[in-house]
Amino acid sequence: MSSSLSGKLPEFGRFPERIGAILPPVVLIVALILLWSWSAGTGLLPKWLLPSPQAVLGEFSHHSATLLKHARMTAFEALGGFALGALAGAGGAFLLTLVPFLRDMLYPYALASRAIPIIVFTPLIVVMLGRGLVPIILIVAFATYFPVFLALLRGLNTLNADRMELLHSLSATPLQILWKIRLPSSLPMLFAALKVSASGAFITALVTEWIGSNVGLGYLVMVSGQYFKLATMWAAIFSASLMTLALLGLIVLIERLMGRYTSLATEV
Repeated sequence: MSSSLSGKLPEFGRFPERIGAILPPVVLIVALILLWSWSAGTGLLPKWLLPSPQAVLGEFSHHSATLLKHARMTAFEALGGFALGALAGAGGAFLLTLVPFLRDMLYPYALASRAIPIIVFTPLIVVMLGRGLVPIILIVAFATYFPVFLALLRGLNTLNADRMELLHSLSATPLQILWKIRLPSSLPMLFAALKVSASGAFITALVTEWIGSNVGLGYLVMVSGQYFKLATMWAAIFSASLMTLALLGLIVLIERLMGRYTSLATEV
């Protein structure tokens, strides 16, 4: 009886810690909303610059169909480009890890390519492929590819020398080393890159929509700003923020679920 109770105590002990981790961000958000409402109500900030929270919430209720249509397109572009870029980046990192000659030849160029932001090529890509879904997904994919590729490649090639010698002495194949040691030990760097790329995917999609689309939250932000419909503009911005937070939450959840697999690298 006592042993079963003692096994449950750690779970109860973690509950205050979880509340303590969640509470500060929630309090900050509530405080910012109250400050925002007070500033809008007292006229400290002009309504043409920042409408009240009630006005923005009204946009969600009165124009939900319009926001949903544009949000659906932006989500498809950002998530499609994010998935494509992450898969391509992971595939490139695996290939260069298994083929050292290619790594030595291509890595400096991949690193140098980060000096040029992909967003500057948006007009050229739109001219080549036209306006619409495909060029935006490709631009988001390129923006996602390099952070994932570089982070995973570095993680795959940052290894404990003693473990590598042990695996070589056991005649482990390169694929076995990749699966048992390289990949588990590189997951923290991979997930860090995925978190950065998740927010970058939506930002890239929004900015690209200004140039290459007539639908999407980025397009809605641009048009609303031109016609001084600030409540609609802020509703679109908050919609994009909520979708970004949802993707980040999904990545964090997957990272925690993969924690057991990551521990394999420390057990060998």
